[in-house]
Amino acid sequence: MVDLAQLFVPAAEERIGIEVECGLVDETTGLSAPYEGPRGSRLLFERAVRELGAEPVTEGGALVGAGLAHGAQLSLELGGAIEYSSPPYQSLSALVATARRDLRAIAGLAARGGLALLPGGLVPFTPPERIPWAPKPRIDIMRRYFRDLGPAAAHAESVMGLTLSTQTTVDYLSPEDFREKLALLVKVAPIAAALFVNSPIEEGRPTGVLSRRMQMWGYVDPSRCGVLGFAAGPDVSVADVVEWAGALPMIYRSSSAGYVPAPRRPFRELVAHGFGDGTAPGPDDWRAHLSQVWPQVRARHTLEMRAFDGLPWEALAAAPAFCVGLAYDGPARRAALALLDGVSAADLVQASEDVAVKGLDAMVGDRSVGATAEALLGLARQGLRARVGAGRERPDAVHLLDPLDEVVRTGVTFAERTLAQWTGPIRERPAALVAASRVPVE
Repeated sequence: MVDLAQLFVPAAEERIGIEVECGLVDETTGLSAPYEGPRGSRLLFERAVRELGAEPVTEGGALVGAGLAHGAQLSLELGGAIEYSSPPYQSLSALVATARRDLRAIAGLAARGGLALLPGGLVPFTPPERIPWAPKPRIDIMRRYFRDLGPAAAHAESVMGLTLSTQTTVDYLSPEDFREKLALLVKVAPIAAALFVNSPIEEGRPTGVLSRRMQMWGYVDPSRCGVLGFAAGPDVSVADVVEWAGALPMIYRSSSAGYVPAPRRPFRELVAHGFGDGTAPGPDDWRAHLSQVWPQVRARHTLEMRAFDGLPWEALAAAPAFCVGLAYDGPARRAALALLDGVSAADLVQASEDVAVKGLDAMVGDRSVGATAEALLGLARQGLRARVGAGRERPDAVHLLDPLDEVVRTGVTFAERTLAQWTGPIRERPAALVAASRVPVE
C-alpha cells in the first residue's frame, strides 16, 4: 500500500525555484495564440527545440513543451499560456539572472511569429469562449469535472485558461521547519497578495477590482483551492496535509488507455480499495493527485507559493525575493509569525476576498492589510540582507524588492498603474498595451 507521507521528504539544503506564467498573445490583437498555424504555439516549441537545443516534450502525440539544457522547462499551459519553470538554485541572484535570460530568448522566438510573451495576472483580451485549449487529453476531463460542481466552480475555465502567476518554491529541512514555513506562508499569502494585485482588465475592459485573478480563484473548487485553514493553527504537520489531500477525489489518472476520469471517491479510499479495474494507486498516482489541488500554498516535496498575481517584467523577481527573504532567514521568519499571531483561518479567507477588490485598503481581522504587508516586506528585506551577510546572496538580491517598496511608498498598486496607463497614454489599444508590457526580446 502506498505511503501517503513518502513524498514529503525534507531537503538537504534550501534552494529556490520559480514558475513564471505568461500569456502567449498576438502582438496586434492581444488575443491568445492558437496551437496550430503560422502564429501558433506549436511553432514556438519547434523553434525552441531546433534553435535552443531543447528536448521536445509531447503529450498525446502533440508537442507541448521543451526542456532546456540547464534544466529549465518551457510548457504549454491549459489555455495556451506559456509557463517557464526553473530548476532549483541555491542563489536568488543566479535564479533570477537565468530566468530573465531564458525568458528573453523565448520572447525572441515568439516575436518572429508575431507573438508576444505577456506577463501579469490575467490574459487581458481573450474572452472565455475563445480560449485556445491546448491539445492535452486531460483538459476535457477537468472541464467536465468542474462543470459538474455547478456554481462553486463558475470561473474554473477562466482560471484554467486565462489566469497568470509567478509561483515560488522553497524547501523545508525538517518536520519543525515544515511546520514553521507552511504556517508562515499560509498566513502571509492573502495579505502579501495585496502588494502583487495586477489583473484589473478582463476582455479589454476594467473589471472594477484590482485582482480579477484572485476573485476568479474563489470559484474553482473550494474543497481543493484557497486558504489551507488547518495550517493557520498550531502544530501543523505533514499528517495534516496528507489527511486533507487524502479526503479529496482525484480528477483524472493515467492508465494504459491514456488519461481517464478517476472514481469520485476520496483518494484514501482508492488506496484502500483500488480504482475498481483491478489496479490500485501507486506513488505516481499520489504525486499526480497532489498536482490536482491548488491552494494558495501547495505542500509537496517543496512548499509552493501560488497566491500572487504575476507582475510586470521589470518587477518579475519580487515574488521569489519576498518569499526567500521571509522563509529562509530564521529571525525574519519567526518575527513574521509573531506579527501574524492571532490571525485566524476565517480572517485569511475573508482577506482573500477583500484584497482582490480593495488591495492594500483591505483588512485582515482587525488589522490593516496595507500596514501588515508593509511590515512583512520590511522583514523580507531583513532576511535578504542576512543572506547577503552570510555570503548566500549577492548584494543586488536585496534590490529585487524595490518594486514592492514603491507600491508601499506611493500606495499605488501595479493594477492601478495598469489602469492609469490603459485609460491614459495607451488609450485602450490592445497593441499598445502589449507593446508596453511584453517580455523584451534579446
